[in-house]
Amino acid sequence: MSAGSYNPYEKYGVRRAINAAGTLTRVGGSISHPEVFRAMEDASKAFVHISELQQWAGKIIAEATGAEAGLPTAGGSASIMLAAAACIMKGTELEEYEPKGRAVWRHIIQRIPAHAEGLKTKFIVQKANRDEYDHAVEIAGGRFVEVGNEEGATEKDLDEAFDPEETAAYYYTVQPSSKCLAIDTVVEIAHRHGVPVIIDASAELPPKSNLKYYTSKGVDLVVFSGGKTIAGPNNSGLLAGRGDLIKLAHLQSYPFEGVGRVAKMSRETIVGLITALRIYLERDEGAHFKAWEEKANFMAVELGNLPGVESGVVVATTGKEETPKFPLVTVRLDEGVCGIGGGELHQRLVDGDPSIEGIYEPYYLLEDYKGILIFNTQYILEGEEQLIIDRIRNIISDAA
Repeated sequence: MSAGSYNPYEKYGVRRAINAAGTLTRVGGSISHPEVFRAMEDASKAFVHISELQQWAGKIIAEATGAEAGLPTAGGSASIMLAAAACIMKGTELEEYEPKGRAVWRHIIQRIPAHAEGLKTKFIVQKANRDEYDHAVEIAGGRFVEVGNEEGATEKDLDEAFDPEETAAYYYTVQPSSKCLAIDTVVEIAHRHGVPVIIDASAELPPKSNLKYYTSKGVDLVVFSGGKTIAGPNNSGLLAGRGDLIKLAHLQSYPFEGVGRVAKMSRETIVGLITALRIYLERDEGAHFKAWEEKANFMAVELGNLPGVESGVVVATTGKEETPKFPLVTVRLDEGVCGIGGGELHQRLVDGDPSIEGIYEPYYLLEDYKGILIFNTQYILEGEEQLIIDRIRNIISDAA
């Protein structure tokens, strides 16, 4: 039995999903190395002071990211929430405490989000740089100040939005949009005003060099997902940056009683994350890319042979020197021939058994994205590429 045909969820009456979308959270993110689970099982055999384990993990995260300090978190969104909380608490009496023992600072951290009077809670962001995940800033009690419009913002917009009485930080999401001012510009303006910059780089791996890239740009707090390309537990993340801000984030997190209490990490998850990070740092990225590319080329050729189907391979890149991230299979249907469009094909693939998750109309890839269905081969398991091809062939045959 190939890995791509096994369904461990069948006994529960639950469909298996084929992940042809990449590190997609809603289907589980990634598949961890067996060593990760062995480390997690080992960690389950004894108790530990969670704050000490977090500090151990934080040192390894700091080393991997080139930052002063690090903190393991329960995912990218939890990292954003804790980063925002840290910036709100900057300059308060919370700085006098250390993350150990009982949380005698509870009366300070529980001011947010509901009782934040007198705290700096505004986060300046470019309107064209907003996404669905930055809501985590507001969960911590932050309030966004949008500058510019959907077509972009100017340096003057960012500069004039600063309020010395209320601005906690500038916020930035890494996304390949030419409409946004570059992170270098945002850092320069923020630091001129003496406030930090938070950057959400959750999905910016590969390449692993990005782990240190944003720190080298002077970003004060950077967020990465632990459950995507790092292939740690899906509910894990990394927060790295300035030591003073990481300490404030830690004081707000589990096992203490701040906003991060809701995003609890077990000792097993912390150890699993760090084990996965170590494995990722040793990975031969070139070999992985080659394997993904071979699978993508095979799929593109086979799908392109179907009547009315135009298929090819493009390479998604990171903004840093156009570094290759992963190959993507593009599929466009001629409705007149196939009797079906890309959107309906995508939905039928999702609704089938097993469910096949691709990406429809990827805004981040092409200017002319209408009607394009994408398959990312990162986590298409052995044999699943042929299953996808056969399913598409059958759907088109039935629709034509």
